[in-house]
Amino acid sequence: MKNTKRLVTDGLCAALYVVLSSFLGLSLGPIKLSIDGLPVLLAALLFGPADGVIVGLLAGFLGQLLGPYGVSATTPLWMLPVGVLGLIVGLYAKRAGPVPDRKKLAVVILLALLADTTVTTGVMYVDCLVYKYSFVTYSPYIVWRYAADIIKAALYTLVLPPLIKVLRKDAP
Repeated sequence: MKNTKRLVTDGLCAALYVVLSSFLGLSLGPIKLSIDGLPVLLAALLFGPADGVIVGLLAGFLGQLLGPYGVSATTPLWMLPVGVLGLIVGLYAKRAGPVPDRKKLAVVILLALLADTTVTTGVMYVDCLVYKYSFVTYSPYIVWRYAADIIKAALYTLVLPPLIKVLRKDAP
């Protein structure tokens, strides 16, 4: 029963990522403000790095499949940033135990988001090379993406601890 609940939770988190990314994000040109990473972080904090990576990769794949880009030669690369997000926070969760320290959690989430943005930037560069479009068009917005990470980290740090507390109560 415990593994079934975990599997269902992981699937719901991946699906919720797609919903948040598709319908609740605010696009400002090439900059997207969204809380789509929340379910990936939640799975990573509840179950650890393996689940964080699996949910992240599945979420990245579903986002590509159902989003405006579809499946392409670079789809596996576009799955990586969200997987990295789940991995970093999951590794911290494994070490921190069931009740993570809020300040340390804030730092880890910020580092994970910055890593996500860095990997996304690298993937975007490779995508530009593969499909022959200009990276220069997107590069000025990188600083704004990192700034958005700071805002998202603060938001995630406020929302995740109480959410985890409630979900851990329901855990068998």
